[in-house]
Amino acid sequence: MSTIATAFSSSGPLFQGRFAHLRCWAYLGMMLGMSAMAIFAGDGYVEDNYIFQLFSLEGVKWMAAGAVVGLAYGFTVSPTKFRAYRFSEILVPWLDGVVLLVALMGVYTLFEPSQAMISYEDQSNLVSGRIVMAMNVLLLFSAICYVANLFAPEGFMGNLGTATAWAGVYAGGSALLLRWYESYLLMDEAIGHAPVSNLYEVFILLFCVICVIYLTLESRHQAHAMGAFVLPIVACGVFFSIWLESIGQNDIKPLVPALQSYWMKIHVPLNFVGYGAFAVACAAGMAWLTRDALERRRPQAKMLSIFPSLKQLDHLAYKSVAIGFPAFTLATILGAAWAAEAWGGYWSWDPKETWALIVWLVYGAYLHARFSRGLHGKTLAWWTVIGFFVTIFCFVGVNMYLSGLHSYGQLT
Repeated sequence: MSTIATAFSSSGPLFQGRFAHLRCWAYLGMMLGMSAMAIFAGDGYVEDNYIFQLFSLEGVKWMAAGAVVGLAYGFTVSPTKFRAYRFSEILVPWLDGVVLLVALMGVYTLFEPSQAMISYEDQSNLVSGRIVMAMNVLLLFSAICYVANLFAPEGFMGNLGTATAWAGVYAGGSALLLRWYESYLLMDEAIGHAPVSNLYEVFILLFCVICVIYLTLESRHQAHAMGAFVLPIVACGVFFSIWLESIGQNDIKPLVPALQSYWMKIHVPLNFVGYGAFAVACAAGMAWLTRDALERRRPQAKMLSIFPSLKQLDHLAYKSVAIGFPAFTLATILGAAWAAEAWGGYWSWDPKETWALIVWLVYGAYLHARFSRGLHGKTLAWWTVIGFFVTIFCFVGVNMYLSGLHSYGQLT
C-alpha cells in the first residue's frame, strides 16, 4: 500500500523524469491551443460562450494541436537539463489536478437531468448539490481524523485525514465547475457565470483553497498535527454553508449588473487565496500556542511528539501569510480597477473596501514586525489568530450586516 501511495504522491515516479516532463509540456501546449482558439478561431473570444467552445469539436482540435506542439517541444529538451525537468516536476502535479477536476465535472454532466426536468424555481435535482454534500461529509470526516490523530501517534488517522481532505478538495472543485455548467443550463448562454457570485459558492471555493494550501505545506513539512487545527476551521465553515443551504442561499441566480464582468473571475478567486492562506496561518498560530502551553504545563505529554516544533510552526504561519498577502494585495488592486470600470472610481470607502484595507494593514504589519522588528513566537502566533477574526468579519460580517456598493453579497 505504501508503494502505491508513493507512486501517486507528488514525489512519486509518475511526477518525475521524462514522463512528467512530456506530460507537463503537453498540458502547456493545450493551453497554447486554447489561447490560439480565442484569438484566431471564428469570431474570436466571446466570454459567455468560451467554455462551450472549448468542449466543442473545434475546441478539441485546437487543444489537441497545441498538445502535439507541446509534446514535440518536450522531446527536444535534453534529460541533462535539470532545470527544465525540475520545472516540470513542480508544475505537473498541479496541472494533473486541474485535468482531473475537469474530467470529474465531465463525468458528472452525464448524470444531470434532462433539460425538460430542470427548473429555475426548483434546483434540488441538480447534481452539484449532491457533490457538495459529499464534500461536506468528507471534510467533516477529515477534521475528525486529524483531531483523532493527536491521540493516535502511529499516523494512520493522520494519513486518513489527508486522503479524505484531498477527496473533499476534488469533490468541491469539480462541484464548482459543475455549477458553472449548470448556470448555463438553467438560464442561457447570455447569463451563465462562474460560480463565485454568492456566499454559498465562495464558501466552497474557500474550503478548497484552505485545504490545498494546508495539504501542500503538510506534504513538504510533515505537519500532520496542524490538520487538527486547520480542518476544524473548515468544519465550522461547512456547518455555516449547510445553514446557508437550509435557508435557500444555494440557488444559482442571475448576476447583478455590477458582477457581469470578466474581473469577477480574477478578483474573487485571488481574494480567497488570501483568505484561505490567512486561515492556515491562524491554524499554525493556534498550534503554536497549544504546543507552547503543553511544553510549559505538561512537558512529558505524548502529544508533543506529534506536533511540529515551535520554530517550525512559526515558520509555517509565516509561509502561509507570505502566500496570502501578495494574492490579497493583487486582488485589492484588481478590485480597484474593477470598481473604476463599474462605478467610475477606484476607491469609495465602501464598508467592504474599508475592511479589506484593514485586513491588508493587519497582515502587512505582521510581515513588517517579523522582518523589521525581528518578532517571533507568541506575539506573532496571537497576531495570526486575531488577524483571522478580522478577516472573517471582512468576508462574512460585512456581507451579512453592512450595506454598501458590495451589498449584492448579502443574504437574500
